[in-house]
Amino acid sequence: MAKQKIVRVDYRLIHGQVVAKWIKYYPVNRIIVADDDLKNDDFMCDIYKMAAPGNMVEIVTLAELAETLNKKNDEVMIIFKDIKNVQRALKNGVELIELNVGAVQTGKDSQFVTSGVALTKEEVETLQEMHNDGLNVYVQPIPENERLSIESIMNKIK
Repeated sequence: MAKQKIVRVDYRLIHGQVVAKWIKYYPVNRIIVADDDLKNDDFMCDIYKMAAPGNMVEIVTLAELAETLNKKNDEVMIIFKDIKNVQRALKNGVELIELNVGAVQTGKDSQFVTSGVALTKEEVETLQEMHNDGLNVYVQPIPENERLSIESIMNKIK
């Protein structure tokens, strides 16, 4: 079974910050992007795979994630596009070590909880449920930032 080094929510998926920063802090053999829509877009899959030179990139559906984690003994980074996909993966029986909430796509009801991260009340409630179920959830846009706990996030959302 793969060892999860970091599990992250980032709507941009694989981009310069992931390759230049996160992988340096959490070296991995494989990046797994779990996203149903992306899995069905061959062109975008190729682009994301080229965005992380020197790293193996697998793009899987949420239903395939558990099997993908079980097929190799290596160190991985898992990236989800949004909080709802994380919730779906957990409901599918995927066990996650923790959840780093980074870039979440901003909507009209989003409120900034720290620089670069805005969440809706519904997203914060979902994260709180995950936390209550035993998952360590925190917000950290870049590795150099201090981790913000779910408790501190709850106090920022009205």
